[in-house]
Amino acid sequence: MKKYTYGIVLFLLLLAGCVFLDGVDQPSSAKADQEMTITMHNRIDVADGGRSGVRLIVGFLAPKSWAATANSKITFTTHSYGNGKMVPVPSTVTVNGKTWPAALKDRFGMGGNYMTDDLEWVVFWTEQSYNVPQGVKDNIDVTMVIKPGPENMQFKTGYFLGTSSDGLSDVFGSNNVYKCQFKDCFSITDGQGDLIDFCNPQIAAVTPGSATDNDFLTVSFDPDVVQTALNGAGNIYLCAKGYTSNGQVLEVCTQTDGTKLIPYTGKKSAITFWPRAYFNLQEGQTLEKIEYFFTDATGTVKVGFGNTTAPFVYTFKCQ
Repeated sequence: MKKYTYGIVLFLLLLAGCVFLDGVDQPSSAKADQEMTITMHNRIDVADGGRSGVRLIVGFLAPKSWAATANSKITFTTHSYGNGKMVPVPSTVTVNGKTWPAALKDRFGMGGNYMTDDLEWVVFWTEQSYNVPQGVKDNIDVTMVIKPGPENMQFKTGYFLGTSSDGLSDVFGSNNVYKCQFKDCFSITDGQGDLIDFCNPQIAAVTPGSATDNDFLTVSFDPDVVQTALNGAGNIYLCAKGYTSNGQVLEVCTQTDGTKLIPYTGKKSAITFWPRAYFNLQEGQTLEKIEYFFTDATGTVKVGFGNTTAPFVYTFKCQ
């Protein structure tokens, strides 16, 4: 009986080739507030009895601030079934008891991104349903025209391919009737504000997020999110450069009580300062931005953006 059961399962697995995500063409970067085009190259190979009333489903990761469900145009081209457009999957349609975006997040995660509460899966399906008999093989290209938001940012993109009839079922083996693919860090440039970075651990933070040089700033350091070169350092210091509107660069990079961060929770620490006094601004001078990193008592070990020695950047904004 065991051999008989095993043979049935193996037979089903061999029959179960349904959808294939062969690749994704995406630009190396895109500009804020300007449409970008991404193409998914897909195949179907229906070998297990066919489907009736089925829709092709695609999904992609996007920052929530893009409102990508409303700001995307998705179309597809095929050899056997013509061309068409895709529309958002209604929230009333569920898979594994959840909406499609929630189910994709639950099954595949967020592709190694950080600040995942600010990202979402965006899911579309074909406007029409189709009958796909056994033996059908076809190439399907899905073209996504997406408009990013106005902010500078970087995140790791992700793509999903599946069908409405099979959902996220693993009856034919995991990842047989659906496919998911994550890619490397993708940048949106020429936008507003400092870079929003989903790709790297959030070692540093500045509050408030929007301030002038006449407001108090708090710069915090959190080594708990990832191991850094400052692990084990007794004291952490801020090393910073202030850039003025008249082209001056004012540096404060000494290891003193005035630049030392104060521990507050676990290994976290922070420093609060008034930028005008901290950089000794003269009357009439204003700061446009600050570049900074963290260092130890020797000043030789540096931790900056992306856990490298490159500085973090904070730009002042009029409120």
